[in-house]
Amino acid sequence: MKILILHTFLALLLLLIPAGALYFFEPKKLVRFLMVIGRMAAQLLALCLLVWVLIRVDSVWLSMAWLVAMALGGSWLVLKRCELKGRAMLPAVALGLFLGVFLVGMWLLAVVLPVKAFDVRWFVPVMSLLMGHSVSMLVRGLSTYLSAIQTDKEHYEFLRGNGTPHFKALQPFMRSALLAVVQPTMVNLSQLALASMPLLLVGLLLGGLTPVNAFAMMLFMTIGCISASVLVLGLTILLTDKKVWSFSENL
Repeated sequence: MKILILHTFLALLLLLIPAGALYFFEPKKLVRFLMVIGRMAAQLLALCLLVWVLIRVDSVWLSMAWLVAMALGGSWLVLKRCELKGRAMLPAVALGLFLGVFLVGMWLLAVVLPVKAFDVRWFVPVMSLLMGHSVSMLVRGLSTYLSAIQTDKEHYEFLRGNGTPHFKALQPFMRSALLAVVQPTMVNLSQLALASMPLLLVGLLLGGLTPVNAFAMMLFMTIGCISASVLVLGLTILLTDKKVWSFSENL
């Protein structure tokens, strides 16, 4: 424990570099910077304790409850980032996140890998990665979808007036939302190959996987993240359809 405290202290000394730069160039941001670091450390500690409990208990129901909580928290974040006030859309967005992530995650765990799908050592990291990526992409997609409806609502009304079915008339808006999700993903994949993916690969290799198996795992998870984000977007748009149009009419 003493060695861990010493190493933690030595690691915290590195914060003197950004903190010193802020002190000289932007002192007003220094306090906020330290608060953000402290909050991040507290969240990381809470997450580590939660995962430790999940691993020790290894209960299917507890793992599913954790995934539901993740979906609810992610939906709240999506609505906040999309500037959607009120809680009317929260259950629908949470359900879209849960279903999209769960379906893709179970396909990866039960069919692609295959492993014990509800083994917490696989369930938690796979679902966490899919959920995190899906939430960030849903913010982009749903924001674009709402903006497209608000700016070009007359086009929808024109199509509906000419007898076009509702979801057929929504295709231009859904196309914009899809591109908002897929295009950044395509751009970021090349950056991931140079930055984030090597770190994950090192973790897999240190965990005992062979290079070929580590490559396969990274490939599977990358494909899963892309597929989950698109599926989550589609499900969320379908589940929130009536509420989205009620929201747009009140603007």
